[in-house]
Amino acid sequence: MKQPNRRILLGALAVVLAAAILLSVILLGHGRNSVYVYSFADGILGMTDFQNDGNESSGIVTTDRVQTAFLTETQKNVQVQVTEGQQVHKGDTLFTYDTTLSKIALQQKDLEVQQLKLDLETAKKELREINSYVPMVPRPELPESPAPAEPSHPLAGLDDAALADADYYVYTGSGDTANNPKLCWLRSGTMVDTALMEDLFSAAAQDVLFVRFLQTEEDQASGAVIGDFGIELMRLSTPDDPSGYTYAYSFFQPSVSEPGGDSGDDMPQEDTGSGYTAAEIAKMRADKQAELQEIDFKIKVAESELSIMTKEADAGTVTADFDGVVQNIVDEDTAKAQNQPLLKVSGGGGFYVTGAVSELALGSLQLDQKVTVSSWDTGLTYEGTVVEIQQFPADSELYDTSSGLTYYPYKVFIDESADLQDGFYVSMRLQSDADETPLYLDNAFLRTDGATNYVFVRNEAGRLEKRRVQVGAGLWDTYTQILSGITADDWLAFPYGKQVREGAKTMEGTNETLYGNGMGGM
Repeated sequence: MKQPNRRILLGALAVVLAAAILLSVILLGHGRNSVYVYSFADGILGMTDFQNDGNESSGIVTTDRVQTAFLTETQKNVQVQVTEGQQVHKGDTLFTYDTTLSKIALQQKDLEVQQLKLDLETAKKELREINSYVPMVPRPELPESPAPAEPSHPLAGLDDAALADADYYVYTGSGDTANNPKLCWLRSGTMVDTALMEDLFSAAAQDVLFVRFLQTEEDQASGAVIGDFGIELMRLSTPDDPSGYTYAYSFFQPSVSEPGGDSGDDMPQEDTGSGYTAAEIAKMRADKQAELQEIDFKIKVAESELSIMTKEADAGTVTADFDGVVQNIVDEDTAKAQNQPLLKVSGGGGFYVTGAVSELALGSLQLDQKVTVSSWDTGLTYEGTVVEIQQFPADSELYDTSSGLTYYPYKVFIDESADLQDGFYVSMRLQSDADETPLYLDNAFLRTDGATNYVFVRNEAGRLEKRRVQVGAGLWDTYTQILSGITADDWLAFPYGKQVREGAKTMEGTNETLYGNGMGGM
């Protein structure tokens, strides 16, 4: 018998999802009485601590009728020209200084910023590559079995006339398992495309279908079999279009006995994919995301330092920016040693910072909401208030969009008592009374029926329960935000397979049971 013509199938199935990992999960469900369930705590279902959820932000301080003057170690011989409580006018000299800051130091800081930006682009490229990886699916080792008896012709009893005008012919079999697949004759040169898969599923109640394809000499029912290969198909609902489907697939070794016979081998062929397991890819993705956030933070701090250094190098005199009153003068040594302002000029204003909230948290952001503001220059923390929320997305170049999320600007006001300065880099955290942990569920565990999204979750009795969930935005085309219906304490089942139904008994699974490295069950 010739080897299966897999090239035909691979060419035609390029339009479907490369999700063979999901099929191996289904196979693990066959032949046992319990269904595996998985926990958020194990990192299998998704994430509960996405750092870019929108509650955290950062920005550069700007001022409005308040002027704060900090000193650096390179400012020497500081001469204060005003007294505390003095009324000053715009342009009046506040203090003078000498600087030891060199042009070389400025150039080095500028080069540091440019190098960090290059590092950021490299990390983004590496993240895109990681996101393109397809997990490998190891095939469990099976005990050797005796060679089967010589099979009869699989199309015995089929009339050649039935194939005369057909590109394919579905002969027999339920398609429920690899041992009883649908038997489909395929004319030479006919592609297994989306239309054929839709036809196969049209008469099937299940969303998983095992199909054994046969090709025969001269395309005759009685001709010798020249192609014999098995495809395990999965029909997936699409969250964005409940009426549409996508298809995942995996090869399996079909039985060479009569349809319905037991070949003893219903496991998928090993799919090496990227060479990494799903768990390894998930860790690589998380590590790279953390690296991106760290580099982005370093860029913001370095740019802030460069801006302040440039102002120092360009001047030896600091003047009042507006009419106001001089406050809180301290001596040069105290200002440097305790990282305090040398002085402050008040005109009845305060400080502003513009941050950005992701679409995941935009609905919960409110005017007058309190914000915790932390300065990276002084290490001090202050409380601010949201005074403006923009309804148009922020410039994509200002915020990391590798997650696929949209960000919306909001402005925070901090009163003039804070020891901040124009150009300081600060981080912000929205304060909220909500104590629920945000959930980001792997799309593989979410199903859609019309306009309803649901999961299979273990209830208090240890049985599977079909539960409706409310969903939010998608993330990286991999996760979906869950707004209500489940918590981080729940255990969920992979929602496909013959065993997965309400009332089924459950047992707790691991990475090994999910990704095909073990055959545990009850």
